[in-house]
Amino acid sequence: MKYNFRTLNYLGSKLRLLDFIEEAVRNVTPDDAGVCDLFAGSGCVSYKLSRLFPVVACDIQNYSKVICNALLQPSSLTEETVKAFISEIKDSKPLLCDAYTPLIELEEEAIRNENLELLSDIVEHGSIEVFNLEKTESKIASVQNQVNEKLRKARLKGKESLISRYYGGVYFSYRQAVQIDVIMDAIRHYPNAADKNVLLAALLSTTSDIACTVGKHFAQPIKARDSKGKIKKLVYNKAIKDKTIDAVVFFEEWLNKYVSLPKGDCNNMIFQGDYMECLKMLPDNIRTVYADPPYTRDHYSRFYHVLETMALDDVPEISTVKMHGNTHVSNGIYRKDRHQSPFCIRSKAPMAFVEMFKVISASGRNLLLSYSPYDETKESHPRVVTISQLMSWANTYFDNVEIVSAGHFTHNKLNSTEHFLESSDEAEILIICTNR
Repeated sequence: MKYNFRTLNYLGSKLRLLDFIEEAVRNVTPDDAGVCDLFAGSGCVSYKLSRLFPVVACDIQNYSKVICNALLQPSSLTEETVKAFISEIKDSKPLLCDAYTPLIELEEEAIRNENLELLSDIVEHGSIEVFNLEKTESKIASVQNQVNEKLRKARLKGKESLISRYYGGVYFSYRQAVQIDVIMDAIRHYPNAADKNVLLAALLSTTSDIACTVGKHFAQPIKARDSKGKIKKLVYNKAIKDKTIDAVVFFEEWLNKYVSLPKGDCNNMIFQGDYMECLKMLPDNIRTVYADPPYTRDHYSRFYHVLETMALDDVPEISTVKMHGNTHVSNGIYRKDRHQSPFCIRSKAPMAFVEMFKVISASGRNLLLSYSPYDETKESHPRVVTISQLMSWANTYFDNVEIVSAGHFTHNKLNSTEHFLESSDEAEILIICTNR
């Protein structure tokens, strides 16, 4: 179980399959060769494989680049420097905290008094940035105006208050959002550039853990009301469970986890960019590509846009939607420029897969492709491509194509497209593609 490490609450996480994936990679990869994790995501596969192989971790998202750097590259941070950094944060008296005091006190009083009406208003209308754009009337509007004025006077309308202004009250409590902003600002000014990835990765992990959402991601805030307009008890239950967490305490715990992680002695690389660009730039020693692309119409960028904004450290324009002829800020407060993967678009996915198979085969490398069979009896989203299609494409470009199941550890050698594992009782599978 060594090197099994969770960084984020991540859709389709391979954390429970790491030993299975590592064994499959070892079976096809020479001892002196390297491995590419083509859609690295939360970095857990890259980190697992790095104990045995040089790894190239690739992903289009910047938060993945930050996390993979923290997992795969050396750091000079120690327990002593962590203590000093945390002490600096705890001892600071940020103006941002003073500016947000009216909203912090309002929300914490609502939690103490189990005021569902007020808590629902905060979840639905709590974002200062959205309030400024739409001028929504709510029970907290007057307090939001107070905070706006305090931010203006303190000149805190830029990156130093971004998490608080955009997501405070919605995805985090106001106090947590301020804490995240304060930690972010301390990271910006940290003198050792090489260690900033570790600091930021620990904050991304913290942010993922304290998110006040169903599923701990950022696809959408909690739905405060049911179809009849009645406030859900969930609003209070999530508030008392998630919004009362001390973000600084969690950050310290996560930072110590990252600092204490064992590191392999292999030379690793991290590449942030398109998967095809990465494939064309791989070093010659990389002989196996592990690929876990998305398979549903749900773009991952929608679930992790807050983490992406933190990694980019910018002030993004918020996307809008049209409803009943009017333009509104997106419910999830998404970045306007968030990535749209071709693997999530039914019309583009076939070509994306074919090109991936073609380039990997032409380079003489092996491909291990993860796939989760679709169970129509459960509330999982349909896949944009089937195993049948994947097998057909794989057999076009590779001499040997084998399916290995993580659930039953059964091996099915399929050299034609006559038999496929589409059944719902199969767990995650690997499609292993090699050439003679």
